[in-house]
Amino acid sequence: MSFFLLAGLIVFFGGASLWIMDSTNTTHITELQKQKQLLQAIRANQMQHLALLKLKNNWPSYPLNEREAILDETRQRQQQIISTLSQFTLATKEYDEALVLGQQLSVMSGHPLKAPHMNGMISAIDHLSLRLSGIGLTHLDAQMQKNSKSLMQTLLWLVLGSLALIVLSQSVAWTVIGRHLLKPLLQTSNKLSELVEQNFGGRSPAPVNRETLKINHALLSLEAQMRALTSEQQQDELTGLYNRRTFNQLMKQSWHKGIVRQHRIGLLLIQSDQAIASETLLHLAQRLLDFEISGEHFLARLQQSQLALLLPNQDPEACIRIAQSLNQFVLAANLRAKTQSPRLTVSIGVANIQPSRQNNWDSLMFQAEEALLSAQNRGGNCSAGVNQLTTS
Repeated sequence: MSFFLLAGLIVFFGGASLWIMDSTNTTHITELQKQKQLLQAIRANQMQHLALLKLKNNWPSYPLNEREAILDETRQRQQQIISTLSQFTLATKEYDEALVLGQQLSVMSGHPLKAPHMNGMISAIDHLSLRLSGIGLTHLDAQMQKNSKSLMQTLLWLVLGSLALIVLSQSVAWTVIGRHLLKPLLQTSNKLSELVEQNFGGRSPAPVNRETLKINHALLSLEAQMRALTSEQQQDELTGLYNRRTFNQLMKQSWHKGIVRQHRIGLLLIQSDQAIASETLLHLAQRLLDFEISGEHFLARLQQSQLALLLPNQDPEACIRIAQSLNQFVLAANLRAKTQSPRLTVSIGVANIQPSRQNNWDSLMFQAEEALLSAQNRGGNCSAGVNQLTTS
């Protein structure tokens, strides 16, 4: 009688444990699929940014049918993003933002000869990408906590089953079957107890089966992809400098710090005076990274061959001195667009502002753009700006 009861309990606890682990694995796989969909939405949002930026910069050169084709493609991609975000309860605000972008795209037409105003949409897409990246990391952290909790529950079930079997086995300990079962059950109990002690000691227990091990590897892979994706979002693909989106974020942060700490902010827009290829632009970016500047500064590529140097907490005189030194530094670098062409030179627009709550960082960019145009009108290879002060 005791033998059959013992066998029944073994079958019961074994089946219960397998059922718990199978349910846990199914839940994990579902969450991984949602994580994959979120990553696809982030990538699709980046493609929207590139498509709109390309359309904005090349609108007049595209024929009407090509403009309409690009707009149709962005509308379809936006609908996919909206559909994906509707499945995430953590992304309510992001879903609303995606809907607004979808409505704006739906009324945009490729017929006008002049490109419609897209700066607001591009900025909204940039903001949405950053928000989605944060949600992805939050979702990943929550899933890792669920995995740890599920593993603990499985271990506790196994411990309770093992303890129940040990207590019952005492009644048949002096029988032949009891003598053969007692030793392996005690060994199993000791191993499970060690795993529980490791987990309560702050260390993660080893996976109890191959499926759990696969899920852990998949989670680590997703985390690595998220980190790589975040790094790619911050850097320009060609030069490795900060890209326009990251530069805008740095401008906003520096502007708010300047308001709080009463510090001025300087900005240098650097534009090559000759048409240069990608390889020459890469060499120019590398040389500028070697240029020594005291204090905090950020170098970024904004568009084509235009670079920007952000100088928080720098006065106007310091910005002018840096611009003068940069002109000489680039000329001395002896870079050439082609083998027989003259040495590469740059025009630099200099702006410097005391941040305030009455205006925003766009005013700093506007002043730098006007200063750059002034330097180019003077023939290039010079700097201009900061109260019309110009230097050759």
